[in-house]
Amino acid sequence: MRIGLDLTGIEAEPVGTATYMRGLARGLAGLRTQTDFRAYVTFEDRHLLDGRLGNRFGVSVAALRPRPVRLCFEQAALPLAARAGRFDVLHSPGPHMPLLRGAAGHVLTVHDITPITMPAVHSRLRSSRPYRRMMLASLRRADRLIVPSRFVAERIRQRLPQLDERIRVIPWGIDDRFSPAAAAGADQVLRRHGIRRPYLLYVGKLEPRKNLTTLLGSYLELLGRRAVDADLVLAGPRGWGSAELDRLLARAPAGRVHLPGYVPDSDLPALYAAASAFVYPSLEEGFGFPPLEAMASGVPTISTSGSSLAENLEGAAELVAADDPAGLRDAVERVLGDQRLRDRLSEAGSRRAGRFRWDRCAREHLAVYEELLGGISPRQDAARR
Repeated sequence: MRIGLDLTGIEAEPVGTATYMRGLARGLAGLRTQTDFRAYVTFEDRHLLDGRLGNRFGVSVAALRPRPVRLCFEQAALPLAARAGRFDVLHSPGPHMPLLRGAAGHVLTVHDITPITMPAVHSRLRSSRPYRRMMLASLRRADRLIVPSRFVAERIRQRLPQLDERIRVIPWGIDDRFSPAAAAGADQVLRRHGIRRPYLLYVGKLEPRKNLTTLLGSYLELLGRRAVDADLVLAGPRGWGSAELDRLLARAPAGRVHLPGYVPDSDLPALYAAASAFVYPSLEEGFGFPPLEAMASGVPTISTSGSSLAENLEGAAELVAADDPAGLRDAVERVLGDQRLRDRLSEAGSRRAGRFRWDRCAREHLAVYEELLGGISPRQDAARR
């Protein structure tokens, strides 16, 4: 069996989808299988997988990093490779697949469909009608849809119930490097980023879907009545739509809110492990790497009670409604002020995060490839297109 993987979205500074691509590639490379894999990467990021995939993985430089070039590769070069028979199954890690098809079966990963269900929290491009139409067309054409949670599966079924039999739920993995032991090297990392203990931590993009204005507003209220002595660290690259967040940041006392930007992979485990608590107030997530990474690091975690976050974290984190600022404020105060609660959350979170493993994730992906190749013709009739 020959599997083609479009990994042109892997980046030197991975978040979300790119983290999934990297973890999946390494997991597949570690399987004992006779399957041959061909990973397609960009020229700029061609070295990111060097020495990590072994001899069952071939790596082809297929495009340049700018999105228009990658789109041309996705829509033109991949169909030509499929027609030439270079792979039996093509896997697009999402959310789009080629409009034209070769003879290969096609697997599409769908991390979430928030551009369709929540366009207001996305950039102008991702909330545009052409983007959403292209996303829906990709879902309809794929032979199998891999999603990271039951929540995403249900979202797709509500919108496109005819796709139910094609959906496979496979949770992602959490890297072993996230553990409480990483706190041993935290002092140097914190000095490098200008962060002092104690601190409350958020990791992820700074954009409206992450609901950071609610977090920052709650934190400023706690500071105002001296109910918290920890600083707040918002670690991650700026996304779109940060004007409201900037207005709140202007009200913060000097030196209490830190924005270190994107934190390198090498520093991230220590940053998590040294935090007093982790807060992830996102409005909706298809999976949510950061809270599980924090839990794997032994950090008491606070998040929201909707979407996949409840599915993945319930019973091991403090969960509040995303539209409840008072509930978030109270949860932060409660977790920071109650050592017994912190200990319970730390233990429960470590156990829960341990369930999410890349080797299991990779085995289940391989089973989907085998199912598609062995049981179902890749060429679908016109009605399914």
